[in-house]
Amino acid sequence: MEFCRKSKRVTTVITGILMAVSVSSCGFDGPAHKAPVPNATAVIDLGFMSYDPVDVTIHPGDTVEWRNTSVITHTVTDDPLRAEEQRDISLPEGAQAFDSGDIPAGQIYTHIFTIPGTYHYFCTRHEDHGMVGTVIVKPAS
Repeated sequence: MEFCRKSKRVTTVITGILMAVSVSSCGFDGPAHKAPVPNATAVIDLGFMSYDPVDVTIHPGDTVEWRNTSVITHTVTDDPLRAEEQRDISLPEGAQAFDSGDIPAGQIYTHIFTIPGTYHYFCTRHEDHGMVGTVIVKPAS
């Protein structure tokens, strides 16, 4: 009987340790939880199913940093060929489509915007959940 109680305690402790290790590798560490890159003009957090802030306004040559602070993988995609809904994307004339690829939990993605205009982008994994955002690049006045 005593052996069973000790065995249950050991199992509980081991389970707790495994859960802590599992959670620690789920995005609670990594570059997204450190200071932004030095040249980032705007920083956007990738939440569970959203970008925060949804809209940012920058100038040509500025860098935007997306930080995946959630526990799931996301993307930052502005590619008409990847969109389920064309309303979720827009590229100014002359701008190249871009796609971050998978951004695992705790990681970052940066992009430099050089052409003025409005960029509507989305997460390929969560577009159908409304995970969309906008970068407006205004010429310097």
